[in-house]
This record gives sequence, structure tokens and C-alpha cells, in this order.
Amino acid sequence: MAKNRKKHRLGIKLLLWLLVLILLIYNPVSIRIMVYCTALYYDLDTAIFYRMIRTESSFRSFAHSKQRAIGLGQIKESTAIYMNKKHRSGALFFPLYNLRISAHYIKYLQKKFNGNWSLVLAAYNWGETKVSARIRNLAIDPEKNYRELFRDVPETYSYLQKILPPQP
Repeated sequence: MAKNRKKHRLGIKLLLWLLVLILLIYNPVSIRIMVYCTALYYDLDTAIFYRMIRTESSFRSFAHSKQRAIGLGQIKESTAIYMNKKHRSGALFFPLYNLRISAHYIKYLQKKFNGNWSLVLAAYNWGETKVSARIRNLAIDPEKNYRELFRDVPETYSYLQKILPPQP
């Protein structure tokens, strides 16, 4: 009987620790700290990455869209597989993993679009193929703001307005 009580108490303690861990990981303040730290770790502009995640999911780890984008960075399973060949279905609901995949994808897009944030974010939102087609014969200036190229794509234009600093 005493062994059963000890096992029961141990089970309750483990459940309580698990609950505390879940509350810490999925806590809105913890999420914001993770976003900031991920940006620092991957050498991304912290303010832009923070606003991007806020715009994508409002810091909700379990957010999902009609287009089947999941989690904080609103990443699709296909994009996650593209960024991580060992990706497992469902892993995008874990905040750190989702942020890591989002950061990897941003780094990939930065390389592709010569570090230009307006093109990187447009590609993140609208799709890299569509953005590449739109700027096909353009020499990309890393400092230029190309958001006006997307004025005819209301969702992407609005997305850029929310994330990028105001135009001078």
C-alpha cells in the first residue's frame, strides 16, 4: 500500500512539473522572450522579427490559418520539410521549433533577396516564387524599400506596412 502511495505522489509531482513546464513554455511573456532570443541567435533584426511573429500569429503557438500555416511563424508543413529534412508532422506547434524554422526560412530568403527586408518579408508572406517573378530583371539594392511593388497585392502590402518601419 505504501508503494502505491509513493507511486501516486510521484505521478502527481510529475504532472505538476509538466504543467508548470507547459505554462512556462506557452506563456505569452515566455513566447515574446523566445522570439527576441531567436532573433538574436540567428542574427536577425530583433524588432522586425518580433513584429513579424506578432503579425503572423499574435504570439499564439497554436495558431493556424486556412492555408494550413501553423504556429508562431505561420509555417506550412511543406516549408518546414524544405528547411529541415528531418521535420516531423506536428512539431510546428512547439514554439522554439517553429521559431527556429521561421528564422531559418528568413535567413534563406535573405540570401536569395540580397538581404532586402521588404523583399524577404513579401516572399515570406506571398511566396518566394511570386516575388522572384515580380522582380525578375531587377538588380536588388539591400537598402531600398520595395514595398510599393506590392501595392496591388493588398494582403502583402498591408503585411509590409505592419512590420517594416515607416517610409521616410
